[in-house]
Amino acid sequence: MCTVTYFPLKDQIILTSNRDEKPNRSAKEIHQEKGVFYPKDSTKNGTWFAVSESGNALILLNGAFENHRKTTEYHKSRGLIVLDLIVKDNILNALQLIDLKNIEPFTLVILQEKKLAEFRWDGVEKHFKMLDITRPQIWSSATLYDAKAQEKRRQIFQAFLQNKTISENNIWEFHHQKSGDMKNGITIKRQNTIQTISTTQVVISHEITLKHNDRLNPFSKPEKISLKNETQTSHS
Repeated sequence: MCTVTYFPLKDQIILTSNRDEKPNRSAKEIHQEKGVFYPKDSTKNGTWFAVSESGNALILLNGAFENHRKTTEYHKSRGLIVLDLIVKDNILNALQLIDLKNIEPFTLVILQEKKLAEFRWDGVEKHFKMLDITRPQIWSSATLYDAKAQEKRRQIFQAFLQNKTISENNIWEFHHQKSGDMKNGITIKRQNTIQTISTTQVVISHEITLKHNDRLNPFSKPEKISLKNETQTSHS
């Protein structure tokens, strides 16, 4: 699942995720529990997008570097691991210690204390990478998009970056755009029922705004909630 983007604007950090999944995995609203806000997976009760009141964020993508062969049973859902990690004081340290044996491969985009990181579990090894928090980024799920498709999507992203003005609204529109390529575009709808079922976005500045759109219902309005941010984030 998933197309994820990261944007550092002048006084905002914006993370947005398209969830590409089977329609029965949809989440129609934002769930709140113990200072954590997230759309809850309707099948496994985990999430792919979690935000804390302090402005930390975790976004999950299926797969690590390339599509993997699935086994019949895994020890724990990756979406539940996201909920385990988002409450940790130091998420990267927690990932160093966590036992991921018999967990399906995944990628995590991690924002914590003004640091941006990428973590990949390939089923055997853990891979950590610190990222430049001042540069926009895009990720595509390795289980849905091969290297060629990911490169095409990076080119679409680079074209979007040529806009003179990038804002919360046109990032949201970027994630909703439709093209003639419904297999590998930013919005997809494949014949095997995998499609873009929702878009979720967090905007972090003097307050935290979380927005979630159930895209299976064309008449629904995006749910939007605002939280007070204890630490104001600023970027030039």
